[in-house]
Amino acid sequence: MLKSSEKNRSVFCHLITDFHSKRQCRAARFDIWGVLASALLAAGLVELVRLLVSR
Repeated sequence: MLKSSEKNRSVFCHLITDFHSKRQCRAARFDIWGVLASALLAAGLVELVRLLVSR
């Protein structure tokens, strides 16, 4: 297995794993809340469809 080095990591990988600035930390926090909100919205939509189909 090859060891990964800093030069082999993509810019995207650096963005999602290295939080050297407040802007990057804020972006990561916003992404987490966005994923959580999307999951709750999807769960609500599934429940709504389930209720409509059961009638």
